Amino acid sequence: MQRMMLSSTRVLGALGRMTAARQTAMAPTLASRPFSSSSDAARDRRYHWVEPEAERLIARAYARHRQLAQRDAVSPNGWKSFPPSISIADLESPAIEQEYHYPPKTRGDRIAKKLVDYGEKLMHLFFREKYDHHAVTLETVAAVPGVVGAAHRHLRSLRCMKRDHGWINPLQEEAENERMHLLIWMQHTKPTGIERAFVIMAQGIYVAAYSVLMYLSPRTAHRTVGYLEEAAHRAYTDYLRAVDSGAIPNVPAGEIAKKYYSLPDDAKLRDVILHVRADECMHRDFNHHLSDLYDAKEEDEFPTKMGEEVEGKPSEAKEGASSGVGRASVVMAASGKKTGPDGAQ
Repeated sequence: MQRMMLSSTRVLGALGRMTAARQTAMAPTLASRPFSSSSDAARDRRYHWVEPEAERLIARAYARHRQLAQRDAVSPNGWKSFPPSISIADLESPAIEQEYHYPPKTRGDRIAKKLVDYGEKLMHLFFREKYDHHAVTLETVAAVPGVVGAAHRHLRSLRCMKRDHGWINPLQEEAENERMHLLIWMQHTKPTGIERAFVIMAQGIYVAAYSVLMYLSPRTAHRTVGYLEEAAHRAYTDYLRAVDSGAIPNVPAGEIAKKYYSLPDDAKLRDVILHVRADECMHRDFNHHLSDLYDAKEEDEFPTKMGEEVEGKPSEAKEGASSGVGRASVVMAASGKKTGPDGAQ
């Protein structure tokens, strides 16, 4: 019995040292923290837990990918119009690299955080330093909440016979974006048979569990996704540092990534990781925002488009309504009294 207790103590101590070492390596200069400000304006922002500069850059970066359902009536072939490019310096700036954390406020928040923490530890024990394989598996899971959440809001709109107020499209876009991440990483690595079996099992469990959670507590469901995306940000920061250290070769970017993000022909793997990490920041903050709306009993209000408050510009959804171009699918959300191009959502 004493030998067993001694062995268990050694194992726990080793795991603790591994975790501490990883945390030290992950954030040598930037610590995980919520943004805080003493000004009333900062506290009143919908995305108050991130710095305004981070919100602005995340919104700009997310607008750079090509949504598959989006058609541009202005361009000759309908696919060539992209927003202004965002520089690599912006994508690797401290504002985006910073590991922002939404502090749990309720018991549901704390449960969601613990569930994600356990899942993150399991993933790191399974993949260790195989960051490319970790990314593939992560995206198969991350693509689930968006489609489940969109279906939940769609059925809710039908069941209650009322408008959805702009939640469905950004949730569908989130799922599509995560699925495209998977296809991008499949051009850089191939999962093993064990990893494929793990994905099949995890997807079945996660779809069922998240669907039930979405029905019982949408607030907790979106908070869980917010914490999951915080973990995704950490995972891609690890991936980026592995490339920078030479542990993973900085190979040319795949064709899917170059077309999806409109990258130059000489783009590298590192550039793709930076764009994908910025996408995860958007999903992180948008889901925390949706959870806040449920908490404030504002689930029948339009979500606020990220970057709208700090840019001080009118939402593109309103612009699309007047121009007739289908811009509602471009924006993450609209706020207040804004509607999509058809006048209702």
